[in-house]
Amino acid sequence: MKLNAFLSLTIQVCLISFSTGQESSPKEPRLKQLSQAYGFVVGQQASLEKIEKNFPDLAQDIKQSLFVFNSSALGESTEGVEAELSNELGGKWPDFKEKLYSQIQETIVGQQLTREQATAFLTEVKLRGKGELPDSIRSTLLSAIPRFAANPGLELTEGWKQTFRTKGHPKAKGSDFSVSFPASWSKRDGSRPNIIQNFQSGAGHGPVMCSLMVKDMPLPDGHKLSADELKDFFQPNELKDMVPNDGTFIEGKYIVLDGSPAGMLVSDQTKQRLDISITMRTTQFVTIHESSMIFIQFALGKIANQKESLEELQRKYISTYLAIANTFVNNDRYK
Repeated sequence: MKLNAFLSLTIQVCLISFSTGQESSPKEPRLKQLSQAYGFVVGQQASLEKIEKNFPDLAQDIKQSLFVFNSSALGESTEGVEAELSNELGGKWPDFKEKLYSQIQETIVGQQLTREQATAFLTEVKLRGKGELPDSIRSTLLSAIPRFAANPGLELTEGWKQTFRTKGHPKAKGSDFSVSFPASWSKRDGSRPNIIQNFQSGAGHGPVMCSLMVKDMPLPDGHKLSADELKDFFQPNELKDMVPNDGTFIEGKYIVLDGSPAGMLVSDQTKQRLDISITMRTTQFVTIHESSMIFIQFALGKIANQKESLEELQRKYISTYLAIANTFVNNDRYK
């Protein structure tokens, strides 16, 4: 099988998984995510108020701890969480907010608090501002920040990241590479062959999906691709031939990933799911290491009544794709 035909089949398999939802798994409802994150922040504030009331001499320490948290992106997120909750709950939001405050106040007021516990909590609040808090709370808070939602790449460049490494993974085919994603993106194991891990923006509720894949190449025994062969393979005309027959080629170009020849391929494909037609814009970064092809594949979906076009969505998120792809490290090269 020619390499471009092989890659075309690989692309098509992954596109099917996105359009049919076969890679999906039950995820926490957004309202539950937001409610838990908001309760966490409100509970923190109520605890600080109690500490200030019980130990007035700690007022300066309280201000310092609160400053560390509020000056971080996590502190910035509270307004976004409130806005989303208000939108989700509509007219029920004021009652929900009042009951939540009352419940938290009742719980905290009734708790015993020693000075040692108070100072330990102030230290914890500072650590929270640096990201040391439950993953589910951190991801929800970060996903509610409007500027991160508009450009998830900012979250990554500001240091709010998670790094996934394939070393020892049964689907990695012995390859060892790592890629970093925004900390707010959800992750789950891939259920289809060759898909190692899936990520989704917005704590699992955003529009961008990404898959990390590794697939063995059909090379003759003992053959090792030369640098020139690799470079030729990722030229625009070759990349164009990799698009499935029912897909539309948008763009292809030669790039370099962690010092190795690679390709960036953008294509569209329309799939029918029940009575809904979904057009997927796929942007993938592909490189080859020894006898394995490594894919970082992003996908956006466009349904019929959606206002933004695929071109507008692509312009919105391409910088995020590039920022993530630029974190790719082939650890095998440094052994």
